[in-house]
Amino acid sequence: TLFFAASVAAETEPVTVTFAGSTTVFPFMEQLTPLMAKHGIEAKVQAGGSSAGFKAAKAGIADFGMMSRELKEGEKPHVTTLVMSRDWLVMLANEAAPFDNITTEEVLDIYTGKTKELDGYKINAIAKEAGRGTKTIFDKYFQFGREHDRPLDKSLIIIGPNGQAITTVAGDEHGLTYLSYSAVDAAIQQGEPIKMLTLDGVAGTPENVESGEYTLMRSLNLVYKPENKALAEKVRNVLATDEARTILIDGGLRPIH
Repeated sequence: TLFFAASVAAETEPVTVTFAGSTTVFPFMEQLTPLMAKHGIEAKVQAGGSSAGFKAAKAGIADFGMMSRELKEGEKPHVTTLVMSRDWLVMLANEAAPFDNITTEEVLDIYTGKTKELDGYKINAIAKEAGRGTKTIFDKYFQFGREHDRPLDKSLIIIGPNGQAITTVAGDEHGLTYLSYSAVDAAIQQGEPIKMLTLDGVAGTPENVESGEYTLMRSLNLVYKPENKALAEKVRNVLATDEARTILIDGGLRPIH
C-alpha cells in the first residue's frame, strides 16, 4: 500500500516546463499559467523575441520556444511546431493623428523613406528590430527587403517589445507602427491614446479576419525538440480546453484547437 501511494504521488507531481520567446505570445502564456497548473504543468515564461525563442528551444535552454512567425527553412530541421492560435497585425497611430486609414501604397512610401508625411501630416515611422516575429510578417506581407528591391528606410525608429512600441506611439502624436491586434486592442482598452487604422479601408477586426477580407495575419506557435513530444501533447490538451479557448478569444486571438 505504501508503495502504491508513493507511486501515485510521483505521478501527480507537477512538471516544470519553460517557455521563452515572442513578446506577442508571452502575455497569453502567462494568462494560461494557472490553467496549466491545474493540468500538472508548472509553466515558467519569459520573453525575448521569436528568434530568441527558437534558439532557446534548439539549444535546450527552454522546453518550448514561443514564436509569432513561421519557421525559416534553416530552422525547420531542428524543432517541431505546435500552432497555438492565429493572430493578425494592424497599423496603429496616436489618437491625435488626423487620419483613420492607411493604404498599402502609403505604407510602402513611408517605410522605404519615399515620404515622411501622410496627407501633409508628419510621420515618425517605427519598425521592429531584427529577430521579432512581427517584423518578419510585416516585411513579408509588404515585400520589404533587398530581394524585392524595396529596402527599408535606414532612418526608421527601431524598437523591440510590443509594450515599447505602444508607449512610443502613445507618447508621440506623429508616431506610426504595426503590431499584433491582440496587443493593440488590450492597450486601447487600458486607455492608451492610440488608435487602430484601417488598411486599404478594411478594419482588422476578428470578423474581417474570419471572413478572409483582412489578410495581414500569422500563426502564433510553440516550437520544441522531438524529445519534448510528450510534453507538447500535454500542452496541446490544455490548449484544447474551453478555458484556454476563452482566454485566447478574449485576448483577440483565433484558437486552432
